[in-house]
Amino acid sequence: MKKILFYTQNRWAFGAIHHGLAKELYLHGIYANLLDWTQGYSADEWKLLSDTYDEFVTMPDAVMALNSHGIPLSRIKTIAHGQWDILLAKEHSDFDFYPMLAGFGVISNILQKKCAEWEISRVPDVVEIGIHTQQFWAEPVEKMESIGYAGSDEVINRLGVPIKRPHLVEKICGDLGIPMVRHQFYNHLCMPAYYRRVDAVICSSIEEAAGLPMMECAAAGRLPIGTPVGDFEEHAGLGGVQVPMDEVEFVEMSKAVISFYKHNPSTLRSHAAAFQQYAKDHYDWSKRIYKWVDFLNK
Repeated sequence: MKKILFYTQNRWAFGAIHHGLAKELYLHGIYANLLDWTQGYSADEWKLLSDTYDEFVTMPDAVMALNSHGIPLSRIKTIAHGQWDILLAKEHSDFDFYPMLAGFGVISNILQKKCAEWEISRVPDVVEIGIHTQQFWAEPVEKMESIGYAGSDEVINRLGVPIKRPHLVEKICGDLGIPMVRHQFYNHLCMPAYYRRVDAVICSSIEEAAGLPMMECAAAGRLPIGTPVGDFEEHAGLGGVQVPMDEVEFVEMSKAVISFYKHNPSTLRSHAAAFQQYAKDHYDWSKRIYKWVDFLNK
């Protein structure tokens, strides 16, 4: 059985993604674990880890850190989870995404296109992230009394632009007089119960590679409302309600959507159930794991 060690952080989306991956990969003949990169490890620990695992998988900007601990580039694969990952590595490395690396992947078609735009000659494999939908399952929502915001309070991209815009969700909830329930937990294990506290989740981002909250929200039987970014751009209308990117239009359309469902509870439940089934059919790890298996077995 091939042994893989994911070198990444063990919280927020990265913790959820890689723990989920490890569980699913085992069913396909790959044993995987997560090593928290926020912790320090001795030289002897790195030697033992190197002797235990066949390959190491990390983000692009951590490749040289792994290499400095004695892991050869030929045993490292890198996955970019956002535009930041690609630009940061490009700025701080003379390598064209490290030709000696065992593999280079991205989590969306959007990121693959960005690599071409930024003249990175190495074409990455696309491996989509997923979720274990059963972990989030709850009865589809029947009322519209609270709105969730499950993203970071603020993230600045490499161009210096704030991409999350939670203030717009605050305005929507303030105008409608409906509670906004923020996700303040670094621990991804809290998320299934968090979604049960809300009736809808709004994604106000102008940039996402995937957008995990929209996927999890749908799986939890809550109403996903979001901008055309990440996976939601491809699945909107089927996986949730898409609203415009423009700030004014975003606020007005989101308010209209929430008001409609507030006054039509039977339609809310029906649509939430449909989005939940769509999540099961399209976002579950069982549907998305095969590209990862191919990538990791190369």
